[in-house]
Amino acid sequence: MGILWNSVIGIPVLIMVLFLVRVVLFKTGLIYTVKKWRRKIIDWFHVYQFYKVPEFNDNLQENQLYRKVYAYLNSLSSIENSDYTNLFAGKKSNEIILRLDRNQVIGDEFLGARVCWINGERNFVLRIRKADKRRVLSSYLNHIHTVSEEIEQRRSKEVKLFMNVDNGRWKSIPFTHPCTFDNIAMETDLKDKVKSDLESFLKGKQFYNRLGRVWKRSYLLYGPSGTGKSSFVAAMANFLNYDVYDIDLTKVEDDSDLKMILLQTTCRSLIVIEDLDRFLSSKSTALSVSAVLNFTDGILTSCVADERIMVFTMTSKEHIDPAVIRPGRVDVHIHFPLCDFTAFKTLANNYLGLKEHKLFPQ
Repeated sequence: MGILWNSVIGIPVLIMVLFLVRVVLFKTGLIYTVKKWRRKIIDWFHVYQFYKVPEFNDNLQENQLYRKVYAYLNSLSSIENSDYTNLFAGKKSNEIILRLDRNQVIGDEFLGARVCWINGERNFVLRIRKADKRRVLSSYLNHIHTVSEEIEQRRSKEVKLFMNVDNGRWKSIPFTHPCTFDNIAMETDLKDKVKSDLESFLKGKQFYNRLGRVWKRSYLLYGPSGTGKSSFVAAMANFLNYDVYDIDLTKVEDDSDLKMILLQTTCRSLIVIEDLDRFLSSKSTALSVSAVLNFTDGILTSCVADERIMVFTMTSKEHIDPAVIRPGRVDVHIHFPLCDFTAFKTLANNYLGLKEHKLFPQ
């Protein structure tokens, strides 16, 4: 009878103890500590191989595999389990985007093998068991390539605006400027010529290669402030569906920093330097004029500027050394004058919907 009674009493006590253990494990977060130590104990019994994916190749060009790994890792749901994760607002009002932070570890599984990635300083390090390496490594890397390509295709329709920040790095935001060649205030003939020139550029890869020239095009937009130069750049980006890299020369520390910035730009992009004349007349910068000139047509540019369009703006070119804007450095010069009657009619149509008015002849 006593044994039976003790058993009846013991069952509720056991249930209560298990409940308290569950509360302690999950409510205090102790379960994560237990899992972490469990993984460390398992790691002691395995030999690992490490593979580093640097951001840049030996020739200082961007490592395309690094970009693919970055896109792939940020698409994983396991990024939520990282100790430190960055949160960003998405395009939608209620959308939150997670991005892996520096020096964090993220786990992944593929074909039954568990791997982990370490986000280092401008590199990713893959850790994989040597016992799994021969079986899954090649297939896993192909899997990363496939997934990242799918992500890139989804993003290819989204034009981005990149801005250079300190230490030669870029920050990007969605490019949502509404200006197009249809609503920009400019002479129709000039717009048609520019559009034709851009279309020829898009189709001109074989032509440029046959000539032994880099597949790039450069524009100089000059005229007083407020005449639509920046809007014209936006219209070009929307017409081409190209990303925009807006370089602020005041944030470039030195000549090598400018080279690093160029190396990080991508194909199918507009590289913009505004107020070039102001920079050339300024003496308060560590960046040399020769570095800027080499940026337009130097050896490095010839190696990494394929399928890019460079745009320079200035208020006037009268006091600029002709060598700076000579053919070869700048292919197309476009003058942006103060508002004339043609531009006025375009503005009247855009803002007021007026195609004709009795006062137009006057």
